[in-house]
Amino acid sequence: MEELKKHELYIDEIYKLRVCDPYIGNQKIELRQECIEYSKILDSFKAVSYSLFKITKTIAKDVNEEKIRGIGTQNQLKTISAQSRNEHQMHQCLIFEVNSELQRLRREHQLLQNIETEQMEIISNFIVNQ
Repeated sequence: MEELKKHELYIDEIYKLRVCDPYIGNQKIELRQECIEYSKILDSFKAVSYSLFKITKTIAKDVNEEKIRGIGTQNQLKTISAQSRNEHQMHQCLIFEVNSELQRLRREHQLLQNIETEQMEIISNFIVNQ
């Protein structure tokens, strides 16, 4: 048996002549089985990773759409706010113009009343003097 081992020949448990050590042969078989299991686990991991990638991609797309929608809404709000400010300023200008016109008309009315009073006095004086 030692002579066979020197030439790297071995006899296994069913007395077959082998070129490699039976212990190494069994380890090769175990390693092959572990590799097959690892390959299956790796395939499963790939499938789960791909599913996660697809879900993440879908969520990212949804988030981006919501972000764009939010930016659009924010821009609309800013536009509405600016329009409101502009309208408010226009109304303030209009109020100022109307108040100015009102003051002018009041002064004119007062002036006309003074003129009327003077003319009435003149007429009264004229009638009294005749």
